[in-house]
Amino acid sequence: MRLRLAALALALTAACSSEPPPPDMKDPVSVARAFVAAYNARDLTRMLPLVDQVNMDAIKEALTGGPASEAWQGIFSPEIVALLASENGRVEGPRFEGRDAVVKVGASKTGDVFTVELAKGDDDHWMIVENSVMSLAEFADLPTEPRR
Repeated sequence: MRLRLAALALALTAACSSEPPPPDMKDPVSVARAFVAAYNARDLTRMLPLVDQVNMDAIKEALTGGPASEAWQGIFSPEIVALLASENGRVEGPRFEGRDAVVKVGASKTGDVFTVELAKGDDDHWMIVENSVMSLAEFADLPTEPRR
């Protein structure tokens, strides 16, 4: 009986935790979703394990400088904040450019889509390596399977 109560208490604690579950790093869409959720929450610390070294350095600089810093403002530009917030965390994809995954994370009213590009590391974990803006038609034309 004590064992069941302890398990129940542990389950309730986990359910009440404000931390989202970790993403499946072997799924580019899961990584993109986790990134968007962290971005929308302005949680740079949660973004760190989802990005490559170049982006990690930029995020660390923003963490050090804080919200008033140029680095922070560069990451959280008002246009991108509004674009990602308008989608309520919805992502679409993946599509592929070569072996890299491209995931749509936002769309503008003019038909452009904001994407994150992910590359697979030696450990088969996907990491965000860049972001871009492309037309909806360009995104739709990307293949749904990676090049072999």
